[in-house]
Amino acid sequence: MSYLKFTPSPRPLFTRLFEFLKIIFLFSQSDIVPILGPSLAVSMVLAGPTNTTTFTRDFIWLELHLLIFEIKNQIVGLEEDRLSKPNRPIVSGRISPSAAQILYLFVGTLAVLHSVYYDLVLCSAIYMVAIYCYNEGDMARNWFLKSFLGSLGYACYCWGTIVIFGECPATSHSTSTDLPPDHGKSLSQTSIIAIAVSGLVHTTTGHAQDFRDRFGDASIGRKTLPILLPQGLARWSLMVLVAAWTAGLTYLWSPPILVALIFSTLCCVSTAKFVLNHSVEADRNSYFWYNLWLITAHLLPIFKRIQSSA
Repeated sequence: MSYLKFTPSPRPLFTRLFEFLKIIFLFSQSDIVPILGPSLAVSMVLAGPTNTTTFTRDFIWLELHLLIFEIKNQIVGLEEDRLSKPNRPIVSGRISPSAAQILYLFVGTLAVLHSVYYDLVLCSAIYMVAIYCYNEGDMARNWFLKSFLGSLGYACYCWGTIVIFGECPATSHSTSTDLPPDHGKSLSQTSIIAIAVSGLVHTTTGHAQDFRDRFGDASIGRKTLPILLPQGLARWSLMVLVAAWTAGLTYLWSPPILVALIFSTLCCVSTAKFVLNHSVEADRNSYFWYNLWLITAHLLPIFKRIQSSA
């Protein structure tokens, strides 16, 4: 398959546009559920009801920031992708590394402009530094820095999406310490707690994604927990951490019994799958169930909001 190049082509415009959109999709395909799902979930829960226009703006801001990370990560991670993710656009030949770099700069510019519009420059600045350290700084080779930088990015996703869903500038002032009952308010104290908790959950359990990638990570010398620890210890410790967070978040957000039961069931299913089957394909499926647990965890703050507005 020939590389995509930004040059005139006799092919129909619609065909070229479709190929371009497919490339954009393939760049972020693997993180649509684990990143977009929880971030949008927590922002809708904390900021309150929204409209289609605001949701679209929020999605665009989030996707632009996700793409910045994904494009650069795949430019610097070609060897890893050849082994474990051959369908990604650069290694599959859909776009050249040089064209991907141009796309990276273009998307980065759009992301910054969006953040200027929503007064989220500080959020984007922290995010840009984090992904630079992760990709160009090669800090992702260390298991702790990989988790920490990933959690920092996760917190920035939640920060930005909550602010945009609330249709408020990030620097506006509010004396409320409760969840905002409507739009037009800055981050509440509970919102800040939810963002911090989201980052901590990712820091302590985010290595769930590394089990499926352990062979690719090993090929480039990356030291993740599933590589550093014996498989049994790595998987059982993940089970303990997810179970601890399940109990802690249930106590923190006080969901109804039925919701707590569903949340606990997702905890048991996802962690049991990690422990019982160690194959790469099984780890991909286990990670899917982990993400269902993670999305549910990000929906739980709605019950604190309901209690505060009652």
